[in-house]
Amino acid sequence: MKIRDVQAIPIRVPLRQQFDAATYAITERCTIVVEVHTDDGPSGRIFIGDNRDQQDAVVTLIHDRLRPVLIGEDPVCVERCWQQMFQLTRSLGNRPLLCSAIAAVDAALWDLAGKVCGQPVYKLVGGCRDAARPIIIAGYYAPGKDLAALRDEFEGIKAQGFAGAKVKVGGVSPQEDARRIEAIRAAVGDDFIIACDANQGWDRFEAVEFGLAVKPLGIAWFEEPVQWHDYVPGMRFVREQTGLSVTAGQSDFFHDACRTMIEQRAVDIINHDISGGSGITDWLKIARMAELYQVRMAHHEDPLLAMHLLAGVPLGLYPEYFSVERDPLTPDIVVEQPAIRDGWVRLGQEPGFGLAFNEDFIGRYRVDRT
Repeated sequence: MKIRDVQAIPIRVPLRQQFDAATYAITERCTIVVEVHTDDGPSGRIFIGDNRDQQDAVVTLIHDRLRPVLIGEDPVCVERCWQQMFQLTRSLGNRPLLCSAIAAVDAALWDLAGKVCGQPVYKLVGGCRDAARPIIIAGYYAPGKDLAALRDEFEGIKAQGFAGAKVKVGGVSPQEDARRIEAIRAAVGDDFIIACDANQGWDRFEAVEFGLAVKPLGIAWFEEPVQWHDYVPGMRFVREQTGLSVTAGQSDFFHDACRTMIEQRAVDIINHDISGGSGITDWLKIARMAELYQVRMAHHEDPLLAMHLLAGVPLGLYPEYFSVERDPLTPDIVVEQPAIRDGWVRLGQEPGFGLAFNEDFIGRYRVDRT
């Protein structure tokens, strides 16, 4: 079996409202559908990422640089294919962008490998569990959104069956954000997972102030608590001063940065993102390294792919969803998705990632017009 072609389709879905976090605002949900076709056998097909600013460039890299490298390769030799693609980073200037393109193709190769083997991806990467505890990313800032509205939001999330939520913080003062977390905890009870994500919005002293204020509330983790220029030493400072579990990794595009965070004892959890990182193949390298240090693995977004990775490895945590308002794409681009019930999502047994696509949805929102 040889790779015959690689195709990428950019998708953009406008949101009905703007979503504000500490350091960004979102008005669209974007993704890329990637297909790897073979000369004799199944095809790999996935959707991945939410690259809003450089989506066209990633698609161009897939078509113009990665496809020529892969045509004629054995698609089941996923590590070899990844290495062939990764060699391009030696000469191309924008390495993070190229790694995003590699990640998209790499995920399609894993889907294809699962189909060839007749097994779901979570079994190929370790098969530690067949279920995971899903959480939802919520608590965005909005004009007029008071504590009562915040409580209503999270009571609704719990009623939907999610095990917990990751709450946006870092956009207001530490004490004001602490009051928001207090209101959420009071609304959902002690059995609901609450993680806090500052998106690098605070300096280390503000982050410590917030962390100490919310520590009695049973916070699962404190994500990207400090600004980019104080990243690793600042996270270690926050971790040591607060005793909270610190999480990072979604902003890094290769395993070397995650290795540094682990070795410098700056994190308790790595939430490396396969779409903005260097793919599933590289994520698994990080997971094996993290296990040696007893650092747990999370994943930023892409729940239908991430649940396979998180269930597959020993220290995997929670796949992250969005609300349908923040992400109208995921519920509709794929049909017959694993159901969320009572704080759990059970993985399907279909080969690969088990994604059956809604072709009408893709046709409606693709922006390449080909």
